[in-house]
Amino acid sequence: MVQQINAFLIVFLLTVGTSSAQGQSLALLEQEQQLRKEMDEWMKPYRMERAPDLEEWIRLMVKTNDDAWKHPVYQHIDSFYRQHRQQYHRLRKAELLRYKPAPVLLPGYKRVPDFYVPYDNKDVPLETVLQWIQGIGNFRTLGVDDMEFGTEVLYGYALQYLKAEKYLTLQQVHNQRMYGDLYFADFLRDDQWQITIINRLYVFRFNWNIADNQVSLPQFWVYSGKRQPPGWLHDQFPKSHTAAQQLNNTIGTFRWSLYDEADSEVLDFNRMVTVVSDKLTTYYQAHRQEYIGPRNEELAKYPPLDTAYANTFKHVNVELQQNLLSLLKKEVGIYRLTDFMAPNETDGSYTINYLRFMLTQYTKSDAEYGLSTWVAGNGVHSMKVREEVWEIQFFYHNFAVSFRWNIATDEVSELMVKTRENVTIDRPVGVPTETN
Repeated sequence: MVQQINAFLIVFLLTVGTSSAQGQSLALLEQEQQLRKEMDEWMKPYRMERAPDLEEWIRLMVKTNDDAWKHPVYQHIDSFYRQHRQQYHRLRKAELLRYKPAPVLLPGYKRVPDFYVPYDNKDVPLETVLQWIQGIGNFRTLGVDDMEFGTEVLYGYALQYLKAEKYLTLQQVHNQRMYGDLYFADFLRDDQWQITIINRLYVFRFNWNIADNQVSLPQFWVYSGKRQPPGWLHDQFPKSHTAAQQLNNTIGTFRWSLYDEADSEVLDFNRMVTVVSDKLTTYYQAHRQEYIGPRNEELAKYPPLDTAYANTFKHVNVELQQNLLSLLKKEVGIYRLTDFMAPNETDGSYTINYLRFMLTQYTKSDAEYGLSTWVAGNGVHSMKVREEVWEIQFFYHNFAVSFRWNIATDEVSELMVKTRENVTIDRPVGVPTETN
């Protein structure tokens, strides 16, 4: 169980927090944004003076210790949920109404009954794992994009099946699903909804109870048919009510269209990754100006810079700054977002998550897996410096990071990393710490 939770948490860190604003209407969207701000404010003490308490709770959760549910941190987040239960319910339902019903037929896909059973831990079965995961995630879950906890657990079981029964390598699995997923939502009864996730390799389906965030009855299909007709499901993306949502749909539609080309070519993994990267980069460069408006809107939603808290971090770590800069794209003395980041970036969260993930290499606690950041809030702040240039500030563990981002050119400048105490860096970014 511990290994299962640890594994999905590492993957989860790179995906959580990167979804755009959600909501079924602009009025409800404003309510959602306000509720998320209240969540962050509610958890502010656990990002600052009470951070050790949060880490203690994270250790209990990762070890699936039942005392985790009695811990003051969980009681704190659960009390917020209980106070706002009706808002959660209303916003979850509104979010689901954005999604289209799943297709009645799944041509070419074959159902795999009880796909997880051969790989289940008999002492801690999948049902129990999902109860724990969804219990942790309840506080932060307002929509489908927030359900990475449960879906990553299911993906882990599916991966084991695909490796054991279909003899696919991890690279081959990524290869065949790298153009994205489509999400669908069907109302069943009362508070039960059915979520369906489709790509060209497999289909996931499960029930989601929006009253308590529990996931049940997972189902799994594997694609084994002939190639789908060109344009299959290309117009099945969710409704959009904001510029960022529309942009995400546009990018998602473009990525999904690449499946048609992939079906007609046989490419090895390295070539496939290159093709995807090249096509996304070309697309992004042709549509760069379309990003400026949504980026301005999204960055303006963060609270202003927290100068007072930032001043509690006294030590500038030049070596760590250089290590983080090495993750960016260097061009004649300047740094830009990489071709990997830029097409996905609207509110800076993708870049922040990436930098924060690299900072986990310098921490020793269980909180490094990103769960603490997700629960307690990112601590992200922003300020518009001049036209098309924003300063972004975020806090993670014992680090305070700030940088400026030109949203028109993707140039990143004035990256600074500070710590409360002097920190000696004895390994490059990307080399993980030893785990106990």
